[in-house]
Amino acid sequence: MVNIYFLIFLLPLLAFPLEYIIGRYRIKYSGVFSSLMILGSLVLVILAYLYLQNHNFIYSHYTWFYNIDLGIYIDHLTVIMAMMVAFMSLMINLFAMFYMKNDPRKNIYFSETSLFIAGMLGLVVSSNLVLFFLFWEIVGLCSYLLIGFWFFKPNAAAAAKKAFIVTRVGDLLFIIGMGVLYTRLVNVVPSGISPLSIPYLINNAQHIASAIGPNVLALATILFLAGAVAKSAQFPLHVWLPDSMEGPTTVSALIHAATMVTAGVYLVARLFPLFYYASSYSLYAVVIIGAFTAFYAGILGIVVNDIKRVLAYSTISQLGYMMAAIGLGGVIGYSGVAFGMYHLVVHAVFKALLFMAAAVILLTLMELRNIKDMGGLFRKMPATAILMLIGALTLAAIPPTAGYFSKGQIISGAYEYFVNSGNIIPWLLLVLGEILTAIYTFRMYFLVFLGKPRSQLAEKAHDPKLIYLSPLIVLAFLSLTLGIIQKPFYRFIDGSVYIYSPPFAIGVLPVAFSLLGILIAYGIYKYNIKGHMNIVKNPLYKIIKNKFYFDRLYTEIISERIILPIAYLIGAGERKYNDRINSMGKDISDIGTDFRKIETGNIPFYVAFLIVGMIVIFAIIEIMGVI
Repeated sequence: MVNIYFLIFLLPLLAFPLEYIIGRYRIKYSGVFSSLMILGSLVLVILAYLYLQNHNFIYSHYTWFYNIDLGIYIDHLTVIMAMMVAFMSLMINLFAMFYMKNDPRKNIYFSETSLFIAGMLGLVVSSNLVLFFLFWEIVGLCSYLLIGFWFFKPNAAAAAKKAFIVTRVGDLLFIIGMGVLYTRLVNVVPSGISPLSIPYLINNAQHIASAIGPNVLALATILFLAGAVAKSAQFPLHVWLPDSMEGPTTVSALIHAATMVTAGVYLVARLFPLFYYASSYSLYAVVIIGAFTAFYAGILGIVVNDIKRVLAYSTISQLGYMMAAIGLGGVIGYSGVAFGMYHLVVHAVFKALLFMAAAVILLTLMELRNIKDMGGLFRKMPATAILMLIGALTLAAIPPTAGYFSKGQIISGAYEYFVNSGNIIPWLLLVLGEILTAIYTFRMYFLVFLGKPRSQLAEKAHDPKLIYLSPLIVLAFLSLTLGIIQKPFYRFIDGSVYIYSPPFAIGVLPVAFSLLGILIAYGIYKYNIKGHMNIVKNPLYKIIKNKFYFDRLYTEIISERIILPIAYLIGAGERKYNDRINSMGKDISDIGTDFRKIETGNIPFYVAFLIVGMIVIFAIIEIMGVI
């Protein structure tokens, strides 16, 4: 019975070749088979959830090679993540059948998304870090393929390469972290247990810290964090995510809002016990990176005019909230993981809703993405406008939406962190992030939907058939109602999770900041429309608009002035080495050719050569004897 749960990732993996083959001959059916396979995976995850109501985990594994096992490990944390991935993938896949209906290569699209979903589900249920990493790489490959799906667009091709290269930095550090952990544990673990077995690592974290030392364990966890920072677009490896918006908008919804970018957060949550028992600076790094990313990305989102990039910076910021929540666990314990995972699920719902609503807008506006060229769409597209408003209110954490409960508890946890540790920085950054979130979210919303149309495309906009909006309606409903499951969610993750209630003034501050942010956004909108606001020449605006020059730092300084010269020197040295090896080989070949000339087949010549050789040998022996 347990082995059936391998089908959680094998079903979408089966859809990978079949979607391509079926689509070549019946392209109008593209997406149907992959949707059925994802539905099958979702059913299996629900069965696993029901099984775990009365059990602690599902574990099935086989020896792969040496002491590395291959298998699945599903506990309460895993099943929540797998359910989110399967459900969100199904909703987005169904919507993509409408969004991609006129694309001549849509069978390839659904084939690649099936492989991606298989990789993501495999990553979640893996029982070993090595297998986890293999699926992690499949996810990275599919991200590259899907961002560059419209490869004939130079921007899309460049964005795909950028995403692939930046995330490879984190992947390299991740695999080094596995190497550090493996080499230290290989002689420590009991016989028959893999040193990188996830159940062993999370259930024996305290013993591992004692055996290898908290500082060595901290080194490994910091390297794992680096992998998570790249995959989940945290500062300073966040630069790839905004550019990844060049792919189809359903790719943005699937990979860069709901699933792939949360893989890094899930990695830290999955290995939380290792972080907890490592030196304290390990989790401190998590909370500071997360909180700063939440604040930093919020600043960048305010000046962006591309509707998809506004949502991209929002994703980076919300991932920062999740990461910070887990980092709070250094003081508030496993509650931080529960808070982070709850926001991860809620964010997947409302961000996919926002991206798919943006996809509807882009379809009717022929991919016009500048929000300053839209306007008046509330009257033209009322259904889409209402759905996007629900997503925007949830993102801004306005009660009673689910975002209010998920983000509010993280900020409350940050205040508890301050009370117990004296460190106010995480709380301060996260609460200020609330006002920034409301500003960039509703600046976008007001410019898109209010006022009069500011382009001919906006004049002709209209809602699609309601049937195509059904996945968005489901997500909008969940965005409004998921707050109901907050406490049961926490109890399912861990029975010891504590829900914090800060003083009244502290508790209402995030909501007050969100409402203030909406008012500021409306003021920005009114000044923009009337043309009273022109801050293009403002030095601070220039710095923010240029994303604090991080792209220039990575491209013009690190890549062009450091990495390329080093690569050239290494290449030159390699060429010289290869030339010398080739020259040596040629010399040996020439010597062989010369020696071959003595092979004449003349026996008297051989005898004479033998006698001469013996004379030479005896002479050498005689001389050596004299010496």
